[in-house]
Amino acid sequence: MATPTHLARSSALAVPVADGRPVLGLSTDSMTERDLAAEVARRSTRPVTAFSAAALCGQDDLVQDLCEFSESNGLSIYFHALDLDLCGIDPVDPGMVRQIAEYAKMLGSPWITPDFAMWVLHGETLIENMVPVPVPLTREAVDWVGDRVKHIQDIAQMPVIGENPPYPVLVGDLDILTFMSAVAERADCGLCMDIGHLCILRQQRGEPIERPEDADFPWERVVEAHISGITVRDFGAYPLVQDQHKWPVDEPVWRTTEILMPKMTRLQALIGESEGMSADDLIAKLERMDDCIEAVSR
Repeated sequence: MATPTHLARSSALAVPVADGRPVLGLSTDSMTERDLAAEVARRSTRPVTAFSAAALCGQDDLVQDLCEFSESNGLSIYFHALDLDLCGIDPVDPGMVRQIAEYAKMLGSPWITPDFAMWVLHGETLIENMVPVPVPLTREAVDWVGDRVKHIQDIAQMPVIGENPPYPVLVGDLDILTFMSAVAERADCGLCMDIGHLCILRQQRGEPIERPEDADFPWERVVEAHISGITVRDFGAYPLVQDQHKWPVDEPVWRTTEILMPKMTRLQALIGESEGMSADDLIAKLERMDDCIEAVSR
């Protein structure tokens, strides 16, 4: 993989730094479950004030609906761009990047959060049941992705916060946190830590969820974090560990959340990804998430 050429080299775009307690938020299906999110925010005894909204480029009507949803329910929006291709090999489309950035600004999102994954190849979208195509976890890919993220961020003129996805398979010899750390340093970007996804990728390799090397990770770059359930299916030769937003969060994921929260010293939002979850289960999940926030906010 060759390093991208003709990339803009403007000064880094600063991620907004907020003092105080991280906000508590949720995601439900942005098209079909907004009423569920509003109900949960209303019923919860905890301060649910944020919503992670997802959209594809070209979904102008959905973005307008999300703007109205945000205003009518008093929920701040964190924009998850589903098809902003941080790791692909197609040339970056400046018009698409500017459109996505415009969506984020309309929604009042402080940044854009895409996954470190490949979403487009030769103009064809690779999104199938929202399973990301893995980027090779190699040093060569670090250079490619880091320069590409910087280029996208310079076009967008707002922070781009890369998230670790739930790869169905792993390619390459780097650990996901080593990869993210190196990309963030090269691109000078913020990060989104999906705690369930971290558990998934570590378990797929038969590694402990927590590693001594994690102490060197730039936790101060993490400004947004996600949490959701996972399932594990053992096929003998390998475990298939999958992201499950509608399932309750497993105890290993909760323990990892409790360990990581004090490290993420600049965290601004903890989002419970909950598409397909019942209102009662989601409220219970948010209560425990709020306990995790409270434990590091005293």
